[in-house]
Amino acid sequence: MIINTCKELFEGNIDLEGYLNSDLINELYFKPKRVDKNIIRNKLNDSTYMSKVKKTIDYYKVIDLEKVISDKIHDFEIDINYTLDSYKIYVIIGLNTTTIYSTKYNDEDVTVLLLESTDGIMENLDMLLAHEFTHFVRKQVFKKDIFENSIGERFIVEGIGCNYSREIVPRKEDYIYCIVSPETTIWVKDNMDKIEKHFIGKIDTNELMRDYFYMFADMKETGLYPRTGYVYGYLIIKEYLEKNNLKIKDIITKPWEELWGLITDKGVI
Repeated sequence: MIINTCKELFEGNIDLEGYLNSDLINELYFKPKRVDKNIIRNKLNDSTYMSKVKKTIDYYKVIDLEKVISDKIHDFEIDINYTLDSYKIYVIIGLNTTTIYSTKYNDEDVTVLLLESTDGIMENLDMLLAHEFTHFVRKQVFKKDIFENSIGERFIVEGIGCNYSREIVPRKEDYIYCIVSPETTIWVKDNMDKIEKHFIGKIDTNELMRDYFYMFADMKETGLYPRTGYVYGYLIIKEYLEKNNLKIKDIITKPWEELWGLITDKGVI
């Protein structure tokens, strides 16, 4: 199910400030992402941001967004050869701080897509949805929290997601699939040994989750670039796929421990 919360914005029946101050957006966005509501005023006075929002609204208001997203997910199901039982995506306008994420809403697991993060470019929407689709599959297969159990599982989860984006929209730079800066990707490629030494003995714990996966992790404290885990996971999955001539559909339902053992030839370290 796709719930397009932007419909009234598209139709010009509500102003952006009122929309961002609504109870729904508060529960879906401000609370789970811990975004300071005071930035609303700053963003609404930011001409660059407002131009981006207008571009987003102008682009998406003329298409049947719910059908577009449903059709894309159906295409992924055919490609992966796996049918989802259910999913729920809330499409919102955020504040240009993130792209897509999972959260709890009314005691239900839901996905929130920040529409302006796509820049009104369909390829960007394709990559975000492809990434998230792999999460839907793995949550359905393993019926557990695939994001917080351990950094090892999270490396595999995000590595699969980023690489499926690469399959759906090929020939982009690696940093685009990982949604990080080019500098972050270069640093991770140059520091794989350092990263592996940093998490040795902790791969099957969630002790370092913030260090590797949170957007605002403290680089001075950890020595790691924020979101290092996305790039590391992407690179080890990419190498494994290419060495073995595999596609994401060949590994998407494998337990993370099995994949980790295949990738490292060491098992859990």
